[in-house]
Amino acid sequence: MSGVRIGGLPRNQARVALERWADLQLKRRITLVALDSRWTSSLSDLGFSVSVDSLLDRAYRVGREGSVINRAVCVLTPWGLGKHISAGMRADEVVLRRVVRSLARRVDRPHKDARLKVVSGRLEVVPDECGIKLDIDKSVQIIKSRVALGAVSISLPVEADKPDVTAADASGITVPLASFTTFFNPAKVERTHNLRLAANAINGVIIKPGMVFSANDTIGPRLAARGFRPAQIFVRGKLEEGIGGGVCQVSSTLYNAVLLAGLKIIERSHHSRLVPYVGPGRDATVVYGLLDFKFQNTNSAPVAIISQVVGSRLTVAIYGSPADRKTVKVYASESRRIPAGSRVIEDPSLSPGVRKIIEKGSSGVSVTVYRKITFPDGKSITEIVSRDRYQPQDTVIAVGVGRGTQAQSVTSAAPALSHPDTGSRLE
Repeated sequence: MSGVRIGGLPRNQARVALERWADLQLKRRITLVALDSRWTSSLSDLGFSVSVDSLLDRAYRVGREGSVINRAVCVLTPWGLGKHISAGMRADEVVLRRVVRSLARRVDRPHKDARLKVVSGRLEVVPDECGIKLDIDKSVQIIKSRVALGAVSISLPVEADKPDVTAADASGITVPLASFTTFFNPAKVERTHNLRLAANAINGVIIKPGMVFSANDTIGPRLAARGFRPAQIFVRGKLEEGIGGGVCQVSSTLYNAVLLAGLKIIERSHHSRLVPYVGPGRDATVVYGLLDFKFQNTNSAPVAIISQVVGSRLTVAIYGSPADRKTVKVYASESRRIPAGSRVIEDPSLSPGVRKIIEKGSSGVSVTVYRKITFPDGKSITEIVSRDRYQPQDTVIAVGVGRGTQAQSVTSAAPALSHPDTGSRLE
């Protein structure tokens, strides 16, 4: 059996012999090679194993199964059926794929799509670049087959990673289709830093006809390791410090430019509370892994996003082909204010009867946003873009109490409205 003689041995001795052999086999070192990258490991670390029990069962059945003649031939001759057993190895594909993926991270050089940039007021194309990537599925199969043949060095297949958007796709993008500007406070340094990071991430992105743009995929995770800083964000309707504050102003500004360009909105969520940089119904909050802003290029030609930060202004424009120009009007109606309530809490640090506002409330709003698109041939459509409700925020009042005195907690509630929260972390 794979060079191990166990014929005539008691089962327990045969097991010891096979376990010793299997241990040596699984310690065998294998080198995986992909271009100039190498990774050496034991077979066991690659996820291979040997079932000693299965081998013992197969060996034990030799000479004990089949017809009398076959059993006699098996026992009395060296060439009897089953006397030579190949001890195959089994691969745990979950483990093996994990190893191959780790090697791929060293090998892969992702492609770069063509982008646009503005230089001295003119659009210029940043050329695309082809990349390379390890073929994970083929690599797994090759490793399994070569290990079975006893290989100690295995070359893995690498293929071209072609760009999705080429410089040729940018050739027809010549005119602005729409733009939108919001304002921010540059004195809020950390928030401004995050805003610039997000604006740079979307700047120059080209979306071909039919393609869907994702803000989260393009901006990426808001992590300190990627340069994002703590700044104020909404957390369950309240302002708190969190990584990535300011990103939502970029997604909201982009949202309005996309609306005015007449493109199709695929996914969009509003904040739980009103935001200062756009009106009710005109915001688009994003939370990585939870809430995204997505739109589809429904035009006949590619479009590009151009974002610019100048002073206290963030401007996002959608560029495209002159043939795709439309006249678009976005407006809100049926807006209704939802008054804020108040909540009283006792505060032993204040003198009895003294009242102090510790959190100023704000009204909520119920609003419907419409969009009218007029096409070059004169035809037009009017659609409901969204129906949004922004929850009010109660005013919190502290009332001083003396020793032995207890203030009554009073809540003046706003009219009851059904309002699902849009997420636990809002940037």
